[in-house]
Amino acid sequence: MHPNIGLCLGFLFIYAWLVGYIRSTCWKDPTSKFFQTERAHAPKYSAHRIQEAVQYADQVGAGQTGHGSQRSPPELCVGIPSVHRDGISYLKSTLGSLQHGLSAEERAGLRFVVLLAHADQKKHADYGEPWLTNMADVLPSYDDYPERMALATAIEHNKTHGTKIKFDFSVVMEECEKTGAPYNLIVEDDVVFLDGWRHRTLQALDVATTKSWSTGHTDFLYLRLFYYEGLLGWNSESWMTYLGWSLAATVSVVCVLFLTRRYVPAARLYLTRSVFLLTVLVFMPLLITLFFAAGGNCMLPLPEGVHQMTENACCSQGLVFPHSTVANELMPHFRQNRWSEVPIDSFIEEYADAAGSLRWALTPVVMQHVGGRSSHGVYRAAYGDMIGGKIWNFGFEENNPDTLATEHSRANNQTS
Repeated sequence: MHPNIGLCLGFLFIYAWLVGYIRSTCWKDPTSKFFQTERAHAPKYSAHRIQEAVQYADQVGAGQTGHGSQRSPPELCVGIPSVHRDGISYLKSTLGSLQHGLSAEERAGLRFVVLLAHADQKKHADYGEPWLTNMADVLPSYDDYPERMALATAIEHNKTHGTKIKFDFSVVMEECEKTGAPYNLIVEDDVVFLDGWRHRTLQALDVATTKSWSTGHTDFLYLRLFYYEGLLGWNSESWMTYLGWSLAATVSVVCVLFLTRRYVPAARLYLTRSVFLLTVLVFMPLLITLFFAAGGNCMLPLPEGVHQMTENACCSQGLVFPHSTVANELMPHFRQNRWSEVPIDSFIEEYADAAGSLRWALTPVVMQHVGGRSSHGVYRAAYGDMIGGKIWNFGFEENNPDTLATEHSRANNQTS
């Protein structure tokens, strides 16, 4: 057999093994050619957490548990604007997942502000529910202020969805500001939080603050608790960078082969000119193609911890804002652009770009977007499988309930 034929067969064997390995490890990366949609969207942890959350909310509604004494000011205010959705409500599981598993000490340091975002709150399916009354610390309404009611009525009449969401965000932000909490977590009402989300979030806020100071900033705009991996793969705008690294990898391999041929005499018999040509024209292109086909999240995953995410961030499911940011930047910006129809996530990102604000994200995420029906009529299949886009964090479903419970217990013991 000709040596080059044997070399090609050996390479094909290794390449086939690599394809099989990547296929078995990159199936949950939406930017990968090996992505398996149905398998990746299986709510392995979310379904478990939703069940826990609903059961807990029912217990609270029945008066079997309560939130006891409260610390003032709280360490974190959680604001949830909620809109009625035809045929389904996610608010119970959202609120239940935020509170299930909290110790009395943890619960005492939190305030929950829930806005049923309708001029007539009776239109919301959860209006008057005992679990909601017992779990929410503040239940504001537009009726609290005549100006709010007038604006809400006008926006609802005009059916300006983008404007309404920003208005509702501003309402819960204002209510959270009244609590004196140093941080406000604004949450959409169709998400689920993992067990232990609180201690991870507070630890991440400490890290974000320290990192902000180290970059010369006195504060940051937000800490993101959820993002969609589908926007974090390979970007066409960076093709020059990818080409440069691909050429560098090829040149590096050729240099290694050349040096081996020069300083290892026994290798000269095998490292012929044809081997160099096969390496440059066949082997390396195939390997580089496989690398990019595997997906950006699989091959270059984000490190655990707090890191900047200034591009390709989506969406507004869970953002933590420092008090100073809300009071001095966001609230004035919301009021000045009250009638803007720009979606809330783009609205915030555009402001951050213009102001040069720091945006941090926590990896792994501590929450999942599970909504199957949006508040403005877009239907989604169960557990976030959207028509026209899949706003889902695939890594979240790898969480293990027992492991999280152990971590949460350990965190409580360390702070007690």
